Amino acid sequence: MIPPILSDKLLASVSRDFFRPLTRPSAAIYVDCAERLAGVAGEAGRIPHTEAIALIREILAKHPEIVLDDDEGASLRDARQRAGQIFNRLCDASWLEDQQLGLHERWALVSPGLRPLLRFLRELAEDEIAELKTFADTVRGVCETLERPGVLDPRLHEPDAIRATVTDVNARLESAIIQLHGVEKLISLFDRRQRLSDSPAETLRLLYSEFGAGQHMVCYDALRRNGLLPRLQVLRSQVADCRDDPLVKERLAAGYVAHYHWDESEAYHRAEKTLRQLEHRLAAIRLVADAIDARMASFNQLSQQRYRYQTELRGRRPEIVKAYCDAINAAHAGTRLSAMREAAPDFSPLIPEVKCFFGTDSLARARRGKAPADLSFGRDAGAKDETAADTLAALRERQRLALTPQRAARLVARLLPIRSHSIATADFVAADLDEMLDLLAIAAYDQAVTADGKRVRWTIDGPGKIAGLTPAAIPTDPHAGWHLERFTIQRT
Repeated sequence: MIPPILSDKLLASVSRDFFRPLTRPSAAIYVDCAERLAGVAGEAGRIPHTEAIALIREILAKHPEIVLDDDEGASLRDARQRAGQIFNRLCDASWLEDQQLGLHERWALVSPGLRPLLRFLRELAEDEIAELKTFADTVRGVCETLERPGVLDPRLHEPDAIRATVTDVNARLESAIIQLHGVEKLISLFDRRQRLSDSPAETLRLLYSEFGAGQHMVCYDALRRNGLLPRLQVLRSQVADCRDDPLVKERLAAGYVAHYHWDESEAYHRAEKTLRQLEHRLAAIRLVADAIDARMASFNQLSQQRYRYQTELRGRRPEIVKAYCDAINAAHAGTRLSAMREAAPDFSPLIPEVKCFFGTDSLARARRGKAPADLSFGRDAGAKDETAADTLAALRERQRLALTPQRAARLVARLLPIRSHSIATADFVAADLDEMLDLLAIAAYDQAVTADGKRVRWTIDGPGKIAGLTPAAIPTDPHAGWHLERFTIQRT
């Protein structure tokens, strides 16, 4: 069964005008009205119409700079009539419902869809880092839940218990990831403030005082230094094993059938999807942490560049030097520097020696360009008349001396034609340099494909792995005029 797409589900729940107030130039009025009315209505979800109009009038008075449209009462002089028009627009968008019970009893009902929208807007506007400090507690609680012995063992728990555990852990992980994204958003807010800093002092204060000691660092340290990331990695592997276990999926699907009354195929599909979501969310914590790392590094780099720009390129000292030079130019206009040798200095520099550059010496020195490199293939400075045959011969010689996995596979197949057999370097002797290179290639690789398309695998072992710090204790075997440390080759 193909699940419905999000737009179809959304438009089936809310009207097409539901988000229209957020697209108006007066969106701030609608957001403040909705928050104020929902807060006053409380859990009962309704407020007298006259009181609602009075609250809307207060909100309109707080936004005198906003220009209303014609359908919002722009041409009306009476503030109560303008508030009535805003109330009507709120009802058109299904944020409020107008309930008329009698001639003298009229109520404004808060729409069920308005509260989730307000919750989303509050989360989007959240800038209090204290609200985000609990994510480490959430992640720690998830780890403690999944680390309990046999928490998802289908032989120890009933289907409904497994369903409840998986659903609860998924919800908590989703909340933790949202909080982590909130930390990332706060760092981006610091980035925006740093770009607008007016002075080097403000730049340093943002970097070392506010950003360095901010509560987002507490959240970051709680994730990095408390060992939560390695625990999440281990739990991800365990959940991956459960995802591949048919019995776990069957028990979880049975829990879905009993709880949601789905058919068996739909429940099994949801069970697979839920376990896959749990694994991905366990892995997503590290991905978001890496994104936070990148944003923190970017903020530090931005702060350094901003401070350098403000001090070296746009700071007060360059302006002082420029003003001093302009004053000297104005005072000695038309005078040569050679005529100022006997003039008294304006001040005594606090350095042992001063040298001023003038004339052509004050110009920027031309950079010395590097000579172009000779990128011709297979030729050097002493072989200008090398022919194509010589180049081909040199290529063949290099190919013959190269340690490739194919030459190692040929020697393994010749020495060990049967799998699971082994042979030591003391049991045979390399006759020439080619066989010696084959033997070295065996030590460098562990598998290769032969010319007939078969894959050959092998492993090596020897005393060198144990006595690596004492080379004199490792026995050697003579091969082609060389002494090679002894090892054993086993074909797998």
